[in-house]
Amino acid sequence: MLSNELKAQIRQSFMNLKKDMDGFKVRQAQNKMIAEISKTLSGEYKGNNILCVEAPTGTGKTFAYLLGSIPIAKANKKKLIISSANVALQEQLLFKDMPQAQKYCSVEFEYALVKGRSRYLCVRNLINVCEDNTSDNSLFESIPLFDKPPGKYQLEQLSEMLNDYSTKKWNGEIDDLMRAPDHSIWQKIACNRFTCTAKSCEFYQDCAFFKARRQITRADVIVANHDLVLADLSTGNTVLPDVSESIFIFDEAHHLNSKALLHFSLTTSTEFIKTSVRQTKAVSEQLCKISKQDVSGINIKQIDDYLADLIQLLKQLEFNDDIYLFSQGVVHESIKQISENILTLIGAVQTKFTLLKESWGDYLKITAIDKSISGPISNAIGECEQHLLSIITLFSSFLQTDETNKAPHSRWIEKTTLANKKTNYLLNSAQTDVSKNLDQLIWSKVSGAILTSATLTSLGSFERLNKQLGLLRDENQYLRLPSPFVFDQVDFIVAKLKASPTQVYEHTQEVASQLLKRLDSNEGSLVLFASNKQMQIVTDLVEKKLDCTLFVQGEYPKKHILEKHIDLRKQGKGSVIFGLDSFAEGVDLKGDNLTHVVIAKLRFSVPTSPIDKTLATYLESQNRNPFMEISLPDASLKLIQACGRLIRTETDTGKITIFDNRLVSKFYGKQLLNALPNYNIIVE
Repeated sequence: MLSNELKAQIRQSFMNLKKDMDGFKVRQAQNKMIAEISKTLSGEYKGNNILCVEAPTGTGKTFAYLLGSIPIAKANKKKLIISSANVALQEQLLFKDMPQAQKYCSVEFEYALVKGRSRYLCVRNLINVCEDNTSDNSLFESIPLFDKPPGKYQLEQLSEMLNDYSTKKWNGEIDDLMRAPDHSIWQKIACNRFTCTAKSCEFYQDCAFFKARRQITRADVIVANHDLVLADLSTGNTVLPDVSESIFIFDEAHHLNSKALLHFSLTTSTEFIKTSVRQTKAVSEQLCKISKQDVSGINIKQIDDYLADLIQLLKQLEFNDDIYLFSQGVVHESIKQISENILTLIGAVQTKFTLLKESWGDYLKITAIDKSISGPISNAIGECEQHLLSIITLFSSFLQTDETNKAPHSRWIEKTTLANKKTNYLLNSAQTDVSKNLDQLIWSKVSGAILTSATLTSLGSFERLNKQLGLLRDENQYLRLPSPFVFDQVDFIVAKLKASPTQVYEHTQEVASQLLKRLDSNEGSLVLFASNKQMQIVTDLVEKKLDCTLFVQGEYPKKHILEKHIDLRKQGKGSVIFGLDSFAEGVDLKGDNLTHVVIAKLRFSVPTSPIDKTLATYLESQNRNPFMEISLPDASLKLIQACGRLIRTETDTGKITIFDNRLVSKFYGKQLLNALPNYNIIVE
């Protein structure tokens, strides 16, 4: 229950916000959000400790969840983890919102940013690379630590990084480097859970990653992102505090499902298997040579023979755009049999290698080995472990039999061509439904959770969100807040077009001619496309005829386009931006910077990826309608997001125009229009 002391602390925090924040306006929706967060996290809803809040732009949701949750987290000795969907929001939280929250909050708290291990340097790895490449030690000639050894320039850069870290000019984070090394080089010197020896390492006290870990341990509030949360919780919860001792706030929670789908996808390739087995054999031989053990043979020829048989079968598949999708995720029996043999052999390699690693550890306890030798070997051991595990995990999922009457895994083969012109086959396995994973990792364990976004519902319902994330309506709290803005003066114009978007050529030509008629060369306009191809064709048709500057996504970075657009508007000049999905959310152009949003067509998510296709096929097999269950709700959410670019403050004005006559001609058009804010809808 919410104690009187906690109520007083939260009330005082809000009063401080009201008194000290420039331009603060009392919003009933913000008050309601603070109250519901407080009640949910304090247990007033009898075990329903998860709250989903749709908080439209202008609600003040960030300070609502900060001021409503920090006192409760501290009082209950829980860590508050705030997870955002992207770097921009993470940086805003870290550099703007959190320092302000410290001023307003009635209880003192410390906060810290958490990053994944791979963002931090392993100084032992860096020293080993620098020393290994300056020595004549022939011991490692047969251990392929690098696909391509670092060049002179790269070695000079690595030496400079080591010097800067040693003299404390650099903190060991890749994000704070002026010039980051190539990804392939950074992988070899970054912190890695497979090569990390933690407290056994001589550099433990000076380790960038563990320094950050100690800072996180001291922090009351931890700023993270969805990718890091998913990665950490699925690999043992070793970076973030224990889930059961934490309260999570997922901002931009509508991205959580897509992030999870990507995260729980697995892949390996025929060439990667060959390379990994050879590297493991080379490392094994060196371990045995140093420790004077008998070499435990790895039968490379047998694995190669099975891989050759597998490749022959894969060559016979009918690829579509270099992808072959197994129907309903069921792998062909012939491919399955050979894959099982490969899995058995790789499993045997892993077992032998694990035993060898253990005996190597015992050997190091009784034998003094120069660190210039043991260090690189430890790294090579960790890399081999990581590679073997990834191959085994993929094949285990690839060969798994899915449960009847449950969404199957999506399994597919992708064909690529390497630099040496060799064909490489990628084997992929991905879940089409991650709801169970999220429940096991988070919802069933967490002390409390808030999921929020400006757009969390689809067609006015939380049902789509519940299905995607594994939330049960009866076990959680839900809140849809009204917008603080008045929309009835905003015209939402369904333009009269002859062509439907399904008539691609005719629709594209008509969009171009309509834009020339409707865009005001003295205003700030944003035109959102669902297709890059259509955007490029329309650009070619209109750019020389527009009487103002046109910015097209892809020609410059997004940040640059927005800055140039705002600069032109300050000078009173017209500016038009053509953009795709990334401009349909997270773009905040206030006042005269944006007075007209144009939407080329509704963004229906056509199942093009293997995961989407598998799920759509499965739903059809169950006599369900993937359009009604997936495409339509998603299109509704995307339409609301796109429209949301226009009104960002109480004083903003403007209009929205959409070139999609399906809003009038199709049965679902009325549903989409009814789900919009109360715009003044004009059908031409």
